[in-house]
Amino acid sequence: MAIIEFLKKIIKVKDNDLSFLKVGDIIWARRYQTEEEKNKIKKGHQISPYVIIKKKLHKVYALQCTSNPHQEIKWKMIYYPLGRLNYDFNKNTYINCTAVVELKKIQFVEMIGRLSLYDLNQLKKQLYILKNSTFPIRPNIEDRYLNYNFTIGDIILFNGNKYYINKITSKEYETYRLRQHLKKGKTILINNTYYSFIFEKTVILNKKDKYILIDTFNTGEIENIDDYRNDYLSKRMIVPGIPKSFRVGALIEYNNNMYYIYDEENNYYLTYRVFAPTIYEKGMAALLIKKGIYYTYFNIEKIQKSNLIKYKVRRCASIEEIEYNKNIFNSSKTLRNKKRKELFVNKLNGERKTNDFVPMVILRHNITGKYYLIISLDNNVMELVNINDLSDLFYFEISETMPFAYYRVMDKNEFDKYLKKVKEFKEVALTLQR
Repeated sequence: MAIIEFLKKIIKVKDNDLSFLKVGDIIWARRYQTEEEKNKIKKGHQISPYVIIKKKLHKVYALQCTSNPHQEIKWKMIYYPLGRLNYDFNKNTYINCTAVVELKKIQFVEMIGRLSLYDLNQLKKQLYILKNSTFPIRPNIEDRYLNYNFTIGDIILFNGNKYYINKITSKEYETYRLRQHLKKGKTILINNTYYSFIFEKTVILNKKDKYILIDTFNTGEIENIDDYRNDYLSKRMIVPGIPKSFRVGALIEYNNNMYYIYDEENNYYLTYRVFAPTIYEKGMAALLIKKGIYYTYFNIEKIQKSNLIKYKVRRCASIEEIEYNKNIFNSSKTLRNKKRKELFVNKLNGERKTNDFVPMVILRHNITGKYYLIISLDNNVMELVNINDLSDLFYFEISETMPFAYYRVMDKNEFDKYLKKVKEFKEVALTLQR
């Protein structure tokens, strides 16, 4: 009798053999096993895509997909989207993370493809979060089948604190800690949930430690967080009692000399003198400030914050430019020279979008090297004036092959003075014509 039962099991396994399927495979499969089940399903909905998520004891388990997720379910963990173009579907498809079914051989129709490593990892993280939540419908998948890797955009729990993974190295996670309580004016809304990040400093965590996954963000949500962080930090670079324009990244002027603030300590700003791009000598490095190029020897000078009343802020570098300049400061002379040449070539070739050519922008003529200010723009025609010769005033149509390269943006006060001078010059010229 025991031998007969054993043979029955072997035959059963063979008849229902789906062992060729692997976790992550996407297949077409019937949503029914019997004719009775088939008759209960609307025509056109009897076959669906499935994603294999678990294999156990000769059994294969899959998640059912749909093109019509229930709109009343707002929590993103319920459905994982598969891009229509990424997987060659006729329409966008969503993996239902709550619908885990055991597939039989009779249901299998054909292979569709396979999840990318990124999607499979994200799906497993989403299933893990959903499974360990209080949501009433959760996937019946043991944690050992949801082996995932932490990636940028994950929120993890460690020693009672939540951290957002911003960068990953071979041994560490660079993170931002989240506030335990939401702070007014310091929150960002991501997928119907508010988060409060502490962006002022990063926290380094060892990858060997154990962490609990709390949430995970997709690439679009990560971009939103990056934009929010950059905007937040740019507003936070303020010294009490000193105008916010005096900060790291500011270009300041005193006695016709220009200085770039690259760091600060207690009551001092650390600066180095910079020169206009028309002045270049061997050994200088190129910096970016408000999209303009400046040269420096990196001769450090300390400026006491109480003396800032003598200085005038000309413009301030963006968050990205501050980071770029910091990297140049810490680079070798060879790399500095290479980066300087790259910047020069890009500016000379005018590798800028045409929508950068707007009033207040200064352009450099690629051949003559003269600098022109855009004082007005009408449709696609800009009015230019030589910043050193008001009589050199003309109109030029924006095109893809312009002889000008973007240089920098003029500050508002200086621009208003130029507009006034141009207006006076035009009035004089008009009088002389009469």
